[in-house]
Amino acid sequence: MNPTRIGILLFTLAVVAGPLYTVPEYSIVRNLVSELAAQNTPRNGLMAGAFVALGAGIAIDGLRGKASRAWPFVAFGILMALAGLFGHRPLGRDVPYVPWVHAAHSALATGAGICITAGFAWQAFRPSGPLRRLVAALLALACVGLPLAMLWHPSVQGATQRVMYALVFAWLWIRYPQEATR
Repeated sequence: MNPTRIGILLFTLAVVAGPLYTVPEYSIVRNLVSELAAQNTPRNGLMAGAFVALGAGIAIDGLRGKASRAWPFVAFGILMALAGLFGHRPLGRDVPYVPWVHAAHSALATGAGICITAGFAWQAFRPSGPLRRLVAALLALACVGLPLAMLWHPSVQGATQRVMYALVFAWLWIRYPQEATR
């Protein structure tokens, strides 16, 4: 099994098990995945480690292929891994946290989103089959549209984010790194 798939499995396990190991008020519909790795939150290291594992796996696989087409995915992986090292602000308003650490997490996660979107857009314009190009274009659009939907409908942002991760992870599982490196 390649490092990307191992990272996806670890990340998915941490997300699915999240409500069992984090604060009771956490909601998979309302709360972001990053909030499982929030500062001063019980067992936040599980999700933080999953971010690192996912990012490292994607970066390793992309670097093995040595193709420039994989660079946005490698950057995505590196930024996801780094985001795992900086905790989100906690759910509870009375829980202390370091604002710059939260800001760093948010900036890294945003950068990761931009990189994965660029990676899919690049795949959409590559000479390959029309179905592969269409899927990549739709994923690029989803990586823009779903985060916007999260901003417009914060009461379901957790569920929306999980849909986005599922779409991205499906492509990564099936097509990466082969598709991005040939």
